[in-house]
Amino acid sequence: MIRRTVTRALDPLLRSVRRRPVVYGLAAVFLMSLPILAVFVAEAVVEPYDTYVLSPDKVRDEHVKVGMVLGAGITDDGKPFRELRARLDVAAEGLRRGDVDKLILSGDNRFTSYDEPTAMMKYLIDVKDVPADKLQRDFAGRSTYESCQRAHDVFGQSRLVVYSAGSHLPRAIYLCRHFGIETYGVASGVEANNAGRREPLARIKALYNVHVRGENTILGSPVKL
Repeated sequence: MIRRTVTRALDPLLRSVRRRPVVYGLAAVFLMSLPILAVFVAEAVVEPYDTYVLSPDKVRDEHVKVGMVLGAGITDDGKPFRELRARLDVAAEGLRRGDVDKLILSGDNRFTSYDEPTAMMKYLIDVKDVPADKLQRDFAGRSTYESCQRAHDVFGQSRLVVYSAGSHLPRAIYLCRHFGIETYGVASGVEANNAGRREPLARIKALYNVHVRGENTILGSPVKL
């Protein structure tokens, strides 16, 4: 009798213990699937902005006055990396053809020894023969989000052409349009070696920045182009 009473009292606890591995297993599967789900959600939100990536002829039809080249790294001696040179080449051609009238060169200059905008400007002047008065350096474009915000808040742009790698452009256009800029893109044709691994994570971060918490963008006085 006593044994039966004790068994009855312990039965719910024993059943809970027996169920626990199943619960833990389901929780583990759910947690492991979250990163995969985040990648798919970010892809579904950002990739449709690929429709705003245009050929140079189509860009000319849009009559956008200002283009923006996004930084992609420089060497220790201040030369643009291969993927950045490709972006600059396409942007310089856009200037030459009259697709845009001026370029914002937006890059990272958080350290005195690392100055993407100046390296970009020097390349365009020295190698592509672009007049200096056609170029505007943006020294605080530390991320795509910050470049887009500064294009709107500092440089006063409501329409923009972004020159970057094809895989990067949907995210750049998504972020710039978030700030109210009617944005189009022209692809450089050269991708970074790690683009396939980096871009899915960067798109997740873009959604986080837009919907949860933005970047600590450095702003300042307006700059008239």
